[in-house]
Amino acid sequence: MAKPARRSQVDGHDERNLARLSLVLATNRVPADMTSWTKEYPSLDGVGVTLRVECTAPRKDVVPHGVDNDVLLGLVNAYVAAGMPDSGVVRVTAYALLQYSSLGDSGFHYATLESSLRRLQGTVYKISDSWFDNQDLRFRSVNTSLVLKFVVTDRDRRPELLGQIRAESLLEITLDSDLASSIRSGYIRPLDITFLRRLQQPLPRLLFRLLSEQRSPYGQPQVSSFQVNLRAWAQHLGILDTRPSRIRRSLEPAHQQLSEHGFLASVDYFGRGDALEILYTFAETSPTPADPEAVALLRKHGVSHAVAVQQASEHGLSTVRERVARFEQLVAAGYKARNGAALLVDLMRHPAKYPLVPLPGTAPVPLQEGAAAKPGRPQSSPPRDPEPLLEPPRTAASARILLRGVPLTDMLVLEAAALFVEERVSIAELMALRHDPDPARTITLWGARRMVSSSEATGGDPGHE
Repeated sequence: MAKPARRSQVDGHDERNLARLSLVLATNRVPADMTSWTKEYPSLDGVGVTLRVECTAPRKDVVPHGVDNDVLLGLVNAYVAAGMPDSGVVRVTAYALLQYSSLGDSGFHYATLESSLRRLQGTVYKISDSWFDNQDLRFRSVNTSLVLKFVVTDRDRRPELLGQIRAESLLEITLDSDLASSIRSGYIRPLDITFLRRLQQPLPRLLFRLLSEQRSPYGQPQVSSFQVNLRAWAQHLGILDTRPSRIRRSLEPAHQQLSEHGFLASVDYFGRGDALEILYTFAETSPTPADPEAVALLRKHGVSHAVAVQQASEHGLSTVRERVARFEQLVAAGYKARNGAALLVDLMRHPAKYPLVPLPGTAPVPLQEGAAAKPGRPQSSPPRDPEPLLEPPRTAASARILLRGVPLTDMLVLEAAALFVEERVSIAELMALRHDPDPARTITLWGARRMVSSSEATGGDPGHE
């Protein structure tokens, strides 16, 4: 059978949980008795979440490592290319999977592909409060094997070739439902597979993915540098030697490749011993030119020139038009903002925070600027004290998002969320907890509202049954 036609370039995607959590050790070899590992890593994405992961290898095997990471990336890209079916099933040739994985089609890679898939299928990950659910916008716990099922459909019945994976072998792989759901929800980032193929060995490829995630965190502006404790970084990457000198030696070839290919501008070290820090400075990239019309739309509402150029370059004209129109509709419907430009920029960066909810009794689309009012029907001015338009759904998930970063016990979070769902607490009150010197006391006082409501419902008789 003829080998499938080669593709000159594969533009790919990376699932952000896999990039953040680094579930596969970067090292090419692991000890024969390494059947599990555990790590806690302080997340640096600005939300204060500590990553907690336990990994247990399949029976009579070791934990995933080396090219297993690339194969896992290939499965993500194969699933996207297949149209992201709800079943989570991917049907792909072995050759195509290697291409999606940024790996070559050498005999070595075909020989290791099956063992990688078997290892990923049998390994169990216990991820505690660290897997981001992009649908409910919250971190949660999952137990996953990432790959649930793996079957080779071999059309060649020659005895000497049975069981061997070749370029034309058709693979049927079922992804774990949490991973498939995360990809379908859009929690993915663009990834240059062509660039990835230029990098030799799994460590520089994994480092490129992790640093790309740190460079452009989800829902946040791109940064120019990233600093981290060297020993914690090594653990996160899966470098088994904990001595700083050995860690630096292990990282050096990867740093050199990323610098030579124009991703890193410099790598610097500060401090000593356990306090040794590593500072990555990213090379400047040529951003997408900012559309002048998009810049003008943002500048019209007071956004500074520099920020307008950055947002226009990042999002493009069509997105800027849509979000400016949403901003104008919010303002026209009566939403009060202390700083209109700041509100617009926040809406550009976090559109999910601003679902448009028209006021009761008002038209969903306000009169456009410059349009004439109908004769005999004077335009009414906005109400002086409108109801808030941006209040999210009254769900516990919404409350947890609003309470993110507030120092509270789990019980108090549950109590505040319940009061929010019962409409006894407003969105403004929940947000004010971020600046409250004693948020626990405030939530306890809120609990009295239930008793007041109960007393009013029974005519003021606390003993009424």
